[in-house]
Amino acid sequence: MAMTVASSRTAAPTLVFKPDNGDVFTLNPTGALVWGLYAKGLPAEAVAEQLERRYRIGYEQAQRDVFTFLAQVRRHGLQILA
Repeated sequence: MAMTVASSRTAAPTLVFKPDNGDVFTLNPTGALVWGLYAKGLPAEAVAEQLERRYRIGYEQAQRDVFTFLAQVRRHGLQILA
């Protein structure tokens, strides 16, 4: 299933549109970063390393955040495609 992701470099949120049912999801800047890095093919652990460096948080917290985000993506039936 194709997803449409719209983003801008402004403060506007990133939107994910699910065309089969019209659902729209908004991503905060961290969610948009995780989505984008994962879509580029980075494994979840590498995405967590990026969060750790960017937000200066512990790796364990970053890893929990990434895995929680990816679980929510799956729960809503979304797919992050590279």
